[in-house]
Amino acid sequence: MAESRLQFGASIELSELEIRCLRLYGAGWTRDEISRMARVSRRTVGATLTVSKEKLGARSLAHAALVLSGLLLDSESILKSVT
Repeated sequence: MAESRLQFGASIELSELEIRCLRLYGAGWTRDEISRMARVSRRTVGATLTVSKEKLGARSLAHAALVLSGLLLDSESILKSVT
């Protein structure tokens, strides 16, 4: 089965697992809960969240979840709006 992906801009691509983990994390689920739902280890969830955050250039996992949801574009846009 082909893995679905979400692309941000020209160079950022998130896997189905990265998207799922970030969405669940953003909805308030713990890493243990996410690991059970995604049927992967807690360690895999942690690594997946970290890689997703880095790919999106987010400062935190909460920031990454907001970027994924489309509520925030990036840190630079936020700074411009408040300065």
